[in-house]
Amino acid sequence: MRVRLRWQFPSFALIAMLAFAGCVTTARFGERGKLECPVPPVICQPGAFDQTILDTSSSPLIRTRHYLSIVRVQGLNTEADEFGVAFPNEGDGRAGMATIRNNRAGDRRNQLLTTTFSTITNATVGTNVPTGNAFSSVGRGVAAQGTLHVAARQGGVIDGVDGISVVGDYDLFTVPTATRNQVAAARNSISAVVSWDAQPALTPDGRTLYFASTRPGGYGGADLWVSQLGSNGNWSEPKNLGPGINTPCDELSPWVSGNGRWLYFASMGHQTVGGYDLFRAPISNNQLGGVQNLGKPINTPRDEIFPSAPFTADPDTLLYYSSDQEGSRLFDVYVLHKRKRMVKGEIAEGLPPKLVRLKGTVETEQGEPVDSAIVKLEQKDPPGRKDSTRSGNDGGYEFQIEQGKDYVLTAGTDSTLFGQQEVSVPANSDSTVVVRNVVIPDTVTFRVNFPFNNATDPYEFTLDDRGLPSDQRWLDMIDRAAGFLRTITSPSANIEIVGHTDPAGSDEFNIGLGRRRAEFIRRELIKRGVPERLLTVRTEGERRPLAERANEPQDLYHARLRRVELIKR
Repeated sequence: MRVRLRWQFPSFALIAMLAFAGCVTTARFGERGKLECPVPPVICQPGAFDQTILDTSSSPLIRTRHYLSIVRVQGLNTEADEFGVAFPNEGDGRAGMATIRNNRAGDRRNQLLTTTFSTITNATVGTNVPTGNAFSSVGRGVAAQGTLHVAARQGGVIDGVDGISVVGDYDLFTVPTATRNQVAAARNSISAVVSWDAQPALTPDGRTLYFASTRPGGYGGADLWVSQLGSNGNWSEPKNLGPGINTPCDELSPWVSGNGRWLYFASMGHQTVGGYDLFRAPISNNQLGGVQNLGKPINTPRDEIFPSAPFTADPDTLLYYSSDQEGSRLFDVYVLHKRKRMVKGEIAEGLPPKLVRLKGTVETEQGEPVDSAIVKLEQKDPPGRKDSTRSGNDGGYEFQIEQGKDYVLTAGTDSTLFGQQEVSVPANSDSTVVVRNVVIPDTVTFRVNFPFNNATDPYEFTLDDRGLPSDQRWLDMIDRAAGFLRTITSPSANIEIVGHTDPAGSDEFNIGLGRRRAEFIRRELIKRGVPERLLTVRTEGERRPLAERANEPQDLYHARLRRVELIKR
């Protein structure tokens, strides 16, 4: 069974991803805490998909004038969750609505905010879309023909009727945008008794509505449904899109292309690169054809959701979507777009990047060179290039990197743990060579910091050696660790996961807390493909404190103590 999300409204624990509202059944969302709804009993066993569909190479040797590029949208990559952009079924694509969730304790509701694009890759977030206070949560909105379609959990009064707020119960509402009091005029358009109905998507003519729902009659998790607008102005009884689209896993965030030919959506079912992938199915005479995975590099081992594009755009060359792939800050909005390729005698976009040699040795803690170590290079900011090589018999390795970008360098072997270095070369630096040696230790410390007495909901960012938050997310750290631990092939190898606590609380309590934290890390590694036989758990509680630094504040010292260690045995 594959459960990995953390969604939204209801929580990605069921699937309410916003409304974008929603909750989903994938793991990483659930680990942040169930926000709105319970996890349904779903048998989710997707197949594997490993095809690169789009060529994003910018090489000038390729004889085409343009290439496709994927970047994060500037202005929509903050410390909040950005769950995608909705564009109206009209207009030039400069105006849209973004669903954003601030992850402040006690207030994790979604906001529907106006969004203005100055360029394809740059956006400015504006004010709240005026839906008033009648909705306790509001998700994705789709505008067409003077109306706004939103998903919400009603918590106020509409049309003089008290809203009944039930956890996990979301409905679709139609809000006339031309009226002064939009909320007073809002009317329920699609609903079912205590079910999650969210993430509306309209066809270009505004007469067919697709949406995600956990209502009875589906195939498992959240399914995609469709309703038709009748001549009386009412929406028809929704119909399930059937097993060609829906699976025992979750199907979410539908969107119809501006030409009306394609239904795009996210799914954890079918065959996936990992997590939620983006798919599309052709629409002909209101019938849906075979499902197609958009493939790599759009889809990654993490979650991709909420595809969309301006009304007049060709989604093959302009597509927005949300992802929490490595290098993101929680969920960010990405855009697939077309760029001009450099050709002979011409520079398409500024000066070519200045390259620098990155070299060094891979060593043990005793200073001995490590032969044939796997050395991985990952561009961290902005997220991009990934490369790998093996060290020589002298432990040496070498890459070429660009100035003005940040990288993470990781090295290990098929019988060791791994070491890591961060590499940054300032733009316009005079350096032509950067040297970084990587030490492979026998013990790797994970400073995954948990709230007091918590063992399953760590803070987003890890701690550095001083006990201060770093710029590395704990999820990225676990991903990199798992990538190397999966390469350990020795049948006698054993990695011990040891949990530690600060001295607050009794010794007995801290022994249990340390074990729970170690077991949490073990589960995370196993989810990422590390063999169970390789990992054992031990707890030290508060019994192995680190040395306290001179004049070190107690809260920082205690933060350093709350750690999990990987030890090679």
